[in-house]
Amino acid sequence: MTVRSLITKFGKTLTILSKSTGTIDSSGGRVESWATATGATGFVQVRSVTDDLAGGAERSTRRATIYFKGKPTIAVSDRISYDSTTWEVSSVRVPQERTNADALCFTIVEAVEVFG
Repeated sequence: MTVRSLITKFGKTLTILSKSTGTIDSSGGRVESWATATGATGFVQVRSVTDDLAGGAERSTRRATIYFKGKPTIAVSDRISYDSTTWEVSSVRVPQERTNADALCFTIVEAVEVFG
């Protein structure tokens, strides 16, 4: 099966959230907010689950590869939301770096699940 047919058959509507603001609060913490940018059909493949330590406690972290048809507007600072799950984009690449959204073009996004 091709990537394009996987997107067509198993794709879901995903919401791409673009980063709208990012500031530092009075105690030095980061305050960020995202605005809904666009919706796009993508095929999500959860590829690994690891147990990381955060604050002395184990927390499972899921990583996924998301495939989009064409070249949607998406950047590393964005987030993707679907099925009550939010994913932070860690990389965006287009095989063969095609410049337009032609029939054979697709975009690969690597993402990590966001908690809280």
